[in-house]
Amino acid sequence: MTPLACGHDAPAGPRRMCRHLIDNPGLAPVRVLTGHRMDYDLSCEVCASGTPVTLTTVCQPCFDLRDDGYFLAWRGEPGIVDRPEPVGAVTDSPLPAGLGPILDFAALPSVGGESRWLLLTESGWLVRFDATAARPDECAVVREHGVAVEEEKARLRLHVSADGRFAAVANDFGRYGAVLDLDTGETTLSLDGGDYHPEQVPFSVAFAVHAGRTVVVHRTAWNRLDVSDAQTGALLTARTTDDSLGYFHGALYVSPNGRWIADDGWVWHPVGSPSVWDLRAWLGGNVGESEDGPSLRSLTSRDYYWNAPMCWIGDDLLAVSGIGPDDVSMLAGVQIFDAASGTGQHTFAGPRSALFASGGRLFAVAPDGLEIWDPTTGDRTGRIPGFSPSRRHPGTAELAEIRDGVLRRWPSLLRQRS
Repeated sequence: MTPLACGHDAPAGPRRMCRHLIDNPGLAPVRVLTGHRMDYDLSCEVCASGTPVTLTTVCQPCFDLRDDGYFLAWRGEPGIVDRPEPVGAVTDSPLPAGLGPILDFAALPSVGGESRWLLLTESGWLVRFDATAARPDECAVVREHGVAVEEEKARLRLHVSADGRFAAVANDFGRYGAVLDLDTGETTLSLDGGDYHPEQVPFSVAFAVHAGRTVVVHRTAWNRLDVSDAQTGALLTARTTDDSLGYFHGALYVSPNGRWIADDGWVWHPVGSPSVWDLRAWLGGNVGESEDGPSLRSLTSRDYYWNAPMCWIGDDLLAVSGIGPDDVSMLAGVQIFDAASGTGQHTFAGPRSALFASGGRLFAVAPDGLEIWDPTTGDRTGRIPGFSPSRRHPGTAELAEIRDGVLRRWPSLLRQRS
């Protein structure tokens, strides 16, 4: 057997590297994409800076030694495989006149297939709107939410419980919010996430169901999450504050079956560190589960990179946007993790921005519209130009956006196939 460029009499690995990395093991590599999905070779920064790269074959152990997870940048383009499938049409439903600008909206439960939504207006009202009603110009004002918009980059964000009874209005990248009972119009819980760097993350708040009652998970300090009864505001996770926890809690995502909760938080220096843990174990007795419980898993770490889109694919897989070790060397794409083990299952390039999933497909908002992906193969299966949804309706499986006074809805593949 002829020795390889690395000098070893061993089988050749499937990837190559430049000679400089062979001769200087301390050089940080650049990943050079080959154009075939996410396949890549390794090059030093000089070779990848514009000079034609001369790559040579090495054994797999030598390649792995230099491909240890840290790299300076991506070069080239990934190969995207298009496998078109039929897509349905977008339906436009004009919003009632007189509402004014809509700051946010969220799905309300669907009993008979109705496309029902709760709207958050700039004037301070929560409004129920049924896009499938015979008289779509009619809507029901629920109440004035009373949450003030905070200064700097904070913006109001709307969250709705699965049963549609409770809503939370909170300042993303701010400190305050409130939980409201939409049946009574009363505020059941005032939210305060603390004053230590709230401008770095969306407000940590999410609804869940435990033992037949609606609960709300919410940040009560930069490094502490609590759970309260949504109806009474009673605290369910009383414990001694652990100030040694160095984790800044971020946006929260509850899995469809209510078992898992994911947290897009960060730690100093700063490093984005999305994590996941068992919500049932947390509410079932271990009040420290979110801090150091046995189910807590740190999924990945990315220097200076958090507030990245995430979504659940089914009940146990979490798609996390971005492939790379830091904000500079980040490739558009997703990593898919198993919640129970915290291990990566699949990675593929392409999806970016807001993520949604249903019916065995992943939906990602691209600069020119919606893209549809097969999360198993990484193939792109469709596009809808000009449609950039920000919400998904669990009951109708619609993706939706509000643009120019119109609620635009598209039935995801789950609904088209039913």
